[in-house]
Amino acid sequence: MGNGIRSVREAAAILDELGIASISERMILEFERSWNSVPQEIRDSLDVVTMLLAAVGVGTYDTGTCEWTPTSDRVYSFDVEVSDIDRMYTLFLQGIQSINEDEFEITQIREEAGRLEYPSGRETRRVRFLCDGRECIYRAQMDYDWFDAGIFDYMNEVLAEAGNPKRLYFMSDGYQECIVFYCTEFWARRFERKTGCRLCCDTKKA
Repeated sequence: MGNGIRSVREAAAILDELGIASISERMILEFERSWNSVPQEIRDSLDVVTMLLAAVGVGTYDTGTCEWTPTSDRVYSFDVEVSDIDRMYTLFLQGIQSINEDEFEITQIREEAGRLEYPSGRETRRVRFLCDGRECIYRAQMDYDWFDAGIFDYMNEVLAEAGNPKRLYFMSDGYQECIVFYCTEFWARRFERKTGCRLCCDTKKA
């Protein structure tokens, strides 16, 4: 890829410089085995940085209890074609809570399903929650199991109105994984310089 980073260890070292220190030696070894098993011609079309970040931030999901547990406190990643449709925004907000350095608190999350339109599969769902005690309502435009990325813009408006200088920045791994950071613009630009990956905090400019 264009950033010139080829190895998993080089990518991990750069991310460590950026403060993403939750990449253990065991994770590096496991990811190296997986990465090196991919044919070279396919690897050449992939970005090792974004693929590693997606693996680091995805967390673990217990299908028995439907509980999600974070695996990083700096990066969160998720598939935009969501398997747990009824709780997709609940899980998203839990992911944001896991990387926000305890600088704000999201509580009392509720998803209120609207009427499903057939055969389009479209639905408007109200996502209600408290952010530091302030009531927030986002009207998600549901399209079957696809995530409505407009909630990034809504959350960034909530942060701006609270006087918070940080925003949710995001990027794709090139497939269906969305990678999310909670950071300042200064950190986002530093990340871009170090990795060659572009971050965005506005879906209209993504």
